[in-house]
Amino acid sequence: MISRVKGWIKANIVNLTLALFMVPALIVLVVFQLIPTVWTIWISFTDMALVGKKFLHYSFIGLKNYEKAFSDNYFWLSMRVTLYYCLASLVLRFLLGLVAALYITSKTFKGKRIMTAIFLLPYIIPGAIHSYVWLSMLETDYGTLNRVLRALNLPPQSWMYERLTESIIAINSWAGYALAMLVLASALTSIPKEYYEVSDIYGASRWFKFRKITLPLIKYPLILTLILIFKEDIDDFTYAYMFTGDTPYPDYKTEIIALYAYHKAFSDFELGFGCAIGFIIAAIVFVITLIQLKMGGI
Repeated sequence: MISRVKGWIKANIVNLTLALFMVPALIVLVVFQLIPTVWTIWISFTDMALVGKKFLHYSFIGLKNYEKAFSDNYFWLSMRVTLYYCLASLVLRFLLGLVAALYITSKTFKGKRIMTAIFLLPYIIPGAIHSYVWLSMLETDYGTLNRVLRALNLPPQSWMYERLTESIIAINSWAGYALAMLVLASALTSIPKEYYEVSDIYGASRWFKFRKITLPLIKYPLILTLILIFKEDIDDFTYAYMFTGDTPYPDYKTEIIALYAYHKAFSDFELGFGCAIGFIIAAIVFVITLIQLKMGGI
């Protein structure tokens, strides 16, 4: 028996070695992803509170947290804010990414390597740093943007109060358009050059080539990009939290669904209810992922 085991180990030593390299990653995945996910789902079916007796002595209440969420007006208000935030960011991030992708794949412009690195900088820098930089730029009295407006004899704007939602959308679009740029640039470089050479022979304009050649051939990467951006934004949290803080903004103008879940769990101490909101977000992302996989033929 022992000799058989030794013989099997010798015959599969390469595969076993490769499997051992996967063990640390699997441990991290289980400890920091799988266990917290299962625990969050369980808490969403309880009345656990972050403070008080119910932190330790909580009860199983079934679907009551989900019933409470679907009957809560603020939940649906946060869903509308999230939808507006996602759609506006989707349009801006996609258009900026498409323009950047066309630029870095074009033969006309020079300095594309340097510009590509510059385009990637906002995507590489952590979101918390973005927020602090933009907080100083958008400050009403001494912010950079309002100083520029005053220099041009234009009225300063209340970027952090009256126009806070639009400011957060703009920051998110600026920080995240590189995702669309990378995907679309990869798709553009995969188009055979012969199509454009033939169109040049027949004297086709740039707009005609873009509309009849480029867009049809990158149709699926376009759809993939839209899904990835929407999926990334629907559970976004950083910028809304950095500008709003631990209490909801007046009229819930910036209360996207992830921030609503945070406020319920850690500001109102309704941990079970907050976990239920978080699981609803995860379910939405899961459905979008299934659509993405279906369209990708996986």
